[in-house]
Amino acid sequence: MMLAEGFGFALLLSLLLTPAGARLAWSTGYLDHPQARKLHTSATALLGGLVVFVSALTAWGLVRLVRGGPWEREALFLLAGAPLVVALGLWDDRHGMHPVVKLAGQFLAAAILLASGRLPGLGLPPALEWVLTALALVALMNAVNFLDNMNGMVGGLSAITLAAFAILSAARGAAGLAVAQLALAGACAGFLPYNFPRARIFLGDAGSLLLGYSLGASAVLAYAGSPPGWGRLGVLLLLAYPAFDLIFVVVNRLREGRKIYVGGRDHSNHRLASVIRCPTKAVLLMWCSTAALCASGLVVLRLNRPMPALLLSALWTILLFWSGLRLSSIPIAPTPAP
Repeated sequence: MMLAEGFGFALLLSLLLTPAGARLAWSTGYLDHPQARKLHTSATALLGGLVVFVSALTAWGLVRLVRGGPWEREALFLLAGAPLVVALGLWDDRHGMHPVVKLAGQFLAAAILLASGRLPGLGLPPALEWVLTALALVALMNAVNFLDNMNGMVGGLSAITLAAFAILSAARGAAGLAVAQLALAGACAGFLPYNFPRARIFLGDAGSLLLGYSLGASAVLAYAGSPPGWGRLGVLLLLAYPAFDLIFVVVNRLREGRKIYVGGRDHSNHRLASVIRCPTKAVLLMWCSTAALCASGLVVLRLNRPMPALLLSALWTILLFWSGLRLSSIPIAPTPAP
């Protein structure tokens, strides 16, 4: 019941607050104006990420106050760096930010999480494991930020993946963490009707960084809380699509001599949409793929045996590699004339 309440409260709050967030964005100038590399053709409100954060945090707090009990440490760790990445994204959405400063803020958020002492337990020297985990967290934040390029893409993907992490958390007895993850998933679900298929408001950098951080923190906590063994490969499967798209974009931009950090219509979902001639269908297909990856990851984690872990990991690796080769041959969508 507590888990359902966390999701339901956040869903309702997000449904109610998102229109107010859009009005606030228009009154304060938090708008995303059309550019050649973007798909929208008119100014669109930002601040969706702020709504998701406020809705999730409020819902989580309400559940804890109503149900009582301790404020679980893992849930606090999950949310520890969230205010920083939201503030970082809000500044970037309104004023812009140098990439180096943005990276520094992301590393600081990762450091706040890792200062809790929760490391994945990779068997490496602690200092090296700390650095590698921080790098992975920052990479995932940027992967999700890069992927926020189509209506509903990141909101739907994050809702599905956070729900999968919540199932895993609840199964190992971390109910408080599961409530926080489901609150974030519910806030994303409540935001989606205003963002997909037609967008009246965007997540903005505040939202994509928040969700990237939350997914990364969930992965660290899941890895640290899972028993040693082959099952830990399942955590990687839950996050396979954002990682795949980041690698896909970086490899193709380097191969073509383009700057990695300059956005464009060259992501895997962009190229898929150009093949099926429908961005909405492309996003729905990515949601289904994410759900399949999450189901595979949960199976691997549950069984914790070498055969299913290696088999499912190999199958998904082959499928993603093949998809990357096919999609990289699809021409990039032409940039409209200014």
